[in-house]
Amino acid sequence: MFNQSRIGKYMRRSISLILVLSMVLLTGCGSKTYKAGKQLDIGVLPDLPVYGELGMAYDNAVIAQGEEIDAANYNGCYAAMLVDETTKDTIVAHNVHGRIYPASMTKIMTGILVMESIEKGDISLDDVVTLNRKVTFDDWDAMASDLVGGCSLTVKNLLYGLMITSYNDCGVILAELIAGSESAFCDMMNKKAKEIGATNTHFVNCHGLHDDDHYTTAYDLYLIIKEFSKHDLAYVIDSLDTYDFTYTDADGNEQVVTIEPTNEFLTGEVNFPDGYSIGSWKTGTTEEALNCLIMELKNDSTGEEYIALVAGADGKEALYSAMTELINKAK
Repeated sequence: MFNQSRIGKYMRRSISLILVLSMVLLTGCGSKTYKAGKQLDIGVLPDLPVYGELGMAYDNAVIAQGEEIDAANYNGCYAAMLVDETTKDTIVAHNVHGRIYPASMTKIMTGILVMESIEKGDISLDDVVTLNRKVTFDDWDAMASDLVGGCSLTVKNLLYGLMITSYNDCGVILAELIAGSESAFCDMMNKKAKEIGATNTHFVNCHGLHDDDHYTTAYDLYLIIKEFSKHDLAYVIDSLDTYDFTYTDADGNEQVVTIEPTNEFLTGEVNFPDGYSIGSWKTGTTEEALNCLIMELKNDSTGEEYIALVAGADGKEALYSAMTELINKAK
């Protein structure tokens, strides 16, 4: 029972979110296009720092440039990483400072900025957004909701749709709501990345659809998910195995779509190893990034907490096999 164990871990944290009921009209810019490019030459870049800002190492695992730790079983992936967050020991490190495409793991940073805006009182989970258009993408198979111009829904539904089932259009709508445009929101994303030491990351969109200039590293994602997990709401969202995504269509009729997580450990499509709990997580998949997953874990027997990442696995079977192997090392 994934939810019970996760709730047992995280309900110790209290949620004190200020809810301000208001109506918000979305008046963003026209749709931005995203053109796929060639695969990055994945590898260790010699000029990357070992970690981000000076003085941050005490709270993070430190992995030397080019250091490979128990990495032989992960050579089929772009990168793999397992850190014991209780001791800050690195158990597995494979290409952790090499540049990779994050795909929808990008949405972790988007979620951070949305939750910060909620906590500051700039927006509320109950705020209602009315769309002035349908958000579209060049990628024909980009994951998106059925929202069109004239539809209305709450910030809560936008955020939950973004993080649970990875609706790309929800990210654009939230970005425009908070920053006025997606490009301005990306400036906020890049600023936040540098603030937390993720200095080898660059975002050009809020969702992770491919762009050659949109990249990160496994180590930076480790820092980003740690920042994400500072927010109580992150655990509320990531504890759900279903959610009723609700909106009002252009004719004023309520529509409800039951959505499921993209993490197949949570849907039961892949067996999750016994004795562990899942905290925050995010998947990512594009043709260029291949299959990716980052998760927080807890060993229920020892209480030790971990962060595990696999990026660039060729297929879901390879992804979940590699992640299961990482989890089994967390003992």
